Formats: sequence, structure tokens, C-alpha cells
Amino acid sequence: MFLIMSIGFISMKTKLVKPSDGKVLSAVVLYVSAPCMILSSFQMEYSNDKLTGLLFTTAAALAVHVIFIALGTLLKRPLKLNGMEQASVIYPNAVNLIVPIVIAVLGREYVFYCSGYMIVQTILMWTHGKSLVREEHSWDLKKIVFNINVIALAAGLCLFLFRIRLPDVINGAIESVSDTMGPLTMLVIGMLLGEMGFSKIITDKRAYLVCLIRLLVFPIIIVLISGITGVIGLHPDGRNIMLISVLSASSAAAAMITQFAQIYDKQPGHAGVINVMSVLMCVVTMPLMAAIFQYLTG
Repeated sequence: MFLIMSIGFISMKTKLVKPSDGKVLSAVVLYVSAPCMILSSFQMEYSNDKLTGLLFTTAAALAVHVIFIALGTLLKRPLKLNGMEQASVIYPNAVNLIVPIVIAVLGREYVFYCSGYMIVQTILMWTHGKSLVREEHSWDLKKIVFNINVIALAAGLCLFLFRIRLPDVINGAIESVSDTMGPLTMLVIGMLLGEMGFSKIITDKRAYLVCLIRLLVFPIIIVLISGITGVIGLHPDGRNIMLISVLSASSAAAAMITQFAQIYDKQPGHAGVINVMSVLMCVVTMPLMAAIFQYLTG
């Protein structure tokens, strides 16, 4: 994945691609590859264990977000976090970055359990997260309900619950498109790095503070809670399912926050630096959090 990111970086530096091309690829990932990945993940044999596993990961995701929102609120005043920075420490990039990692580490069948985190984060991102960046308390329910990823989640869940399998031709096409998500995501990140340049990234001092909280302080709390409380015993496959929540909670700052910052003119450059810097740092911090979790859970 890191090598693919390097290809995107080199392509941008050598001017084989333009910055506007990255936005097109981002749209493809968000609105095409991601929904196909979600639909594909639900195309499996129904079982009570899988259903309880989905409920388990959804409850875990909700608990993680509640903890992060509470911690972000507590730290806002003493650390003088603005709305965009607060949203960056609360919301990880748990959609387009985590799915490729889960496939690589645990296998495609575990993408199904990523859906719980996606459900919770998509709803909260378009309500609480968006209002934080805008620094206004207003929610757009229509955008939540008609978000293509939410529609894909609802459709996939219905297919799973009613035990409906798509024809092989259709399912094969969906899987092929979903397989592009990982490579395209890393290409876009590499292109963003190439566009910004390292000098601009490393001189943003506030970004270091935000990344420290996002990648180390908040995740280690979730790791300790997961490892010490014995919550993994609530499901036969609880260790792997909870690992997905740990990886999600340890991920880089959500790319959606940068997009909100651009739309509402809330320090988009600073938001972009936080996103890119956190992506670079999580190459080290995510494996560290996963290793600590695995050590604590035996």
C-alpha cells in the first residue's frame, strides 16, 4: 500500500497527473468503489454469529465515538482546539483507509464487520462532525439518508437479512469495482502528498499536536479498554472484530473533515496538512496500537 502511495506521489511530482485528477479519483472512491465494497461485503451466507457480530461491532463503534466526542469536548478549551481541529481528533479515516487494511490483514470476509463502524461514523460525520467544522449547529438529514454509502449499507443489510444472493455476473462486477478501492485510495493520498510538498507539512506546528491526540492519545484509551475489560469475550470472533474497531479508532484524521473545511472555508490548508501528516504517521502508530491490543488480549 505504501508503494502504491509512492506511485501517486511520483506521478504528481513528475506532472503526469494534475491536482484536479486527485479530486476525480476521490469522487470515484467515495461514490463508486466504497458503495460496491459495502454491497460486496454483505454477499455472504447468513448466520446468527455474523448478525450478532455486526451488532457487536456497531455497538463498539458507537461506544468509541461517544468516548472520542467526550474527550474532544474536554480538550477543546485547554488546548484551544478550533472546530476543525476538534473534528480531526474525533473522527478517524475509518471508511476509505480501513477497508483495504482489513482486507490485507484479516481477509475480505471481515469487511462485513467494517459496516458497523461505517454506519455510526457516516451518521455522526454528517451531523456532529459537519456542525463542528462549520461551527454552527445545523444538520442536513436529507444528505444523511440519501448518502450513497448509507443507501448501500441499507441495501446490503436487506440482502443479507433476507438471504438474497446477487447473480454471479452482477456480484462479480461489483467485486471487481470494489477491488479498486484500496489502490485508488493510496494513489490519491500519494498525489495529495506530491501536491502539498513536505516543507509545508512539517512546518505546521499545530498539526503535530492534533496528530498526537488523534493517533496516540485517543487510540490507546480504546486499546486499553478493549484489552482490559474482556469485551472480546462477548462474541466467538470477538478478538478479530474488536481489532477492526481498534484499527478504525487508530486511523488517520478523516479526509471528509478536509472536504468540509474546503467547502466552508475553515482553514482548509491546515486541515489538509493534518490529514496528510496523520496518514504518514499512522504507518507507524497503527501497527503499534494493533500490537498492544494483541498483546493485551493474548
